[in-house]
Amino acid sequence: MKNNTKIFYGEFIGSCFLVMIIVGSGIMAQNLTEDIAVMLIANTLATGAGLFVLISAIGDVSGAHFNPVVSLVMYFTRKIKKDTILIYISAQILGCMLGVMLANFMFDLPILQLSEKIRPGINIFTAEIIATFGLVFIIFGTMKNGKLAVAGAVATYITAGYWFTSSTSFANPAVTLARTFTDTFTGINYLNTPNYIIAEILGGLLAYYVIKKILVK
Repeated sequence: MKNNTKIFYGEFIGSCFLVMIIVGSGIMAQNLTEDIAVMLIANTLATGAGLFVLISAIGDVSGAHFNPVVSLVMYFTRKIKKDTILIYISAQILGCMLGVMLANFMFDLPILQLSEKIRPGINIFTAEIIATFGLVFIIFGTMKNGKLAVAGAVATYITAGYWFTSSTSFANPAVTLARTFTDTFTGINYLNTPNYIIAEILGGLLAYYVIKKILVK
């Protein structure tokens, strides 16, 4: 029970700060410039830096998944136990939702607001499959080298993912859900949220298939 409590708090706090960083840096960038490229650079750098620090700090507490797809693949590969999977996912969703509310509040916006930012298209759906596949594959490929290797790999991959994918590499269903509730630079319209989440799950499952073939002994 004590270990499960640590897992919950680790994932909850990490997920909360992750979304605050993603959404908050997007709002700050939006307030400071009208140049979309500059906004994306600012959002990218803050997210990459935040991921490195959060994974480094919380890796020994819960594994620092902050992502339901990562937790599911960890469960499928027997890295975490059956009785913890719901703890991981519930903590991640709740943490992400608190994170978006706090980010909105810090910038004097309504705590919850539905995003009007449309992100449609099969191209973006495909991008999210690719982004999530890459994220999960890279995590499993670097785990043997320790948490700092994972932190560095995830941070740099997501930094790159902002720029090489048309979806800007959400790659996380809990984060995607939370970003539905901010009508700012990093938001996503609720009509597009289900497609993103489906794509992320498909990317995770594809990664699991490949990982099982070449990485997991």
